[in-house]
Amino acid sequence: MSRRPLPALLVLAALISDVGRAHGLALTFLLLAIPAAFVLALDCYGDALESRCSRIRPALGGLSVLLLVLSAALRSAAVTGGVPAFAVSALVLALLLYTVVLIGALLPGARTVPESA
Repeated sequence: MSRRPLPALLVLAALISDVGRAHGLALTFLLLAIPAAFVLALDCYGDALESRCSRIRPALGGLSVLLLVLSAALRSAAVTGGVPAFAVSALVLALLLYTVVLIGALLPGARTVPESA
């Protein structure tokens, strides 16, 4: 359970670094967030296979991974002149998706209990 908030925290750290104009540090946080986001997407997919959640959570996790990779690809070529606005917007959208995933994981009504045989 402790690895679920890790991608969101790394994305938040990257966003704060972007606001502070430390774009190199933001790229580092972003590159660290991509594997953590992939693990979270796989974890959500495993929960969906075991019928512990709906299929929306793995889709949101996968979309978040896509947004993080897109943001990293856009900002890696930005040598001078700052980071493209779309790269920062992708970070904000990924953070919103992680918020939805985490809230969905915490809601008690979203979980189904498998029947015991």
